[in-house]
Amino acid sequence: MTSTRALVTGGCGFVGSRLCGYLVARGFDVITVDNCSLGAPSNISSSVAQKIVCEVGDVRDVGTMQRCIHQYQPKVVFHLAAMHYIPACDANPKVCIDINVGGTQAVLDACNGARSVEAVVLTSSAAVYEPSSEAHSELSALGPVDIYGHSKLWAEQLVALFHRKTGISAGIARLFNVFGPGETNPHIIPSFILQIQRRTDLRVGDLSTCRDYIFVDDVCSGLAALAQVAPAQGLLTCNLGGEQQYDGSAIVKAIGDLVGHTPILQVEPRRLRPADRPYLVSDCTRAHDVLGWRAQTDLSAGLSAAIRQPIAPSLDPASIA
Repeated sequence: MTSTRALVTGGCGFVGSRLCGYLVARGFDVITVDNCSLGAPSNISSSVAQKIVCEVGDVRDVGTMQRCIHQYQPKVVFHLAAMHYIPACDANPKVCIDINVGGTQAVLDACNGARSVEAVVLTSSAAVYEPSSEAHSELSALGPVDIYGHSKLWAEQLVALFHRKTGISAGIARLFNVFGPGETNPHIIPSFILQIQRRTDLRVGDLSTCRDYIFVDDVCSGLAALAQVAPAQGLLTCNLGGEQQYDGSAIVKAIGDLVGHTPILQVEPRRLRPADRPYLVSDCTRAHDVLGWRAQTDLSAGLSAAIRQPIAPSLDPASIA
């Protein structure tokens, strides 16, 4: 296999660290740029860490991005670095916009004119969709309900504009709720796992909301497929989801069954979100047809892997639960 060089922003984070390992295993030379605010090089699997070049830098710094792209000459750029945790985005909207929108523009500016770059892949989010009880396809109405969703929609629009102006191919992956081992944010699954493992009362928010969960390794295979197919498509947007939805109660039961403990629930007002869509589920027909991709990992298998390592090695468990 001929080696392809890839640059991954946010490659020391939850999805990014797994993507780096996935790419190396498939013959890619990988460089990551990460400011290590949440992630760390130690989050990358030790089996591949020595094969990955880790540059500590902020994606908002165009100079850093230009230097890395000029020095390493990547063929594809995977842009994963972002502010993901919605409560943090709601509490710091200016920072969210600065990272998710300004950071995306800086990465695109660095790619503009770089002769090596043939494709840019952006990790966006299902948060760009208007709430609906129906499964979302890529043609579903757009209508974010929070600053995170808006920031991701703006980032998508910047990528589309970049493609029109430069002709460089671009893929946009709208991720649904990603879960798996090595989380770096206090999302529902790692938080529930850590609390249930401690046999403490389980502090929860609204368990009635339904979400579409996709295992992190399935996301990695989808991102790689998108990078491969995008050059023939020009600009391609694909959902990456599990195409099934589960409410919070189902997640609690599934984790409890696997751990062997049924927790006592305590609702905490601070865990309730002011704007929270009641349903979210994906229609990934386009990914099936165009990428030849579909999620392979069911909820139970994914949760079993997450239970073995709920959070990234770089994190204090108290920061998640």
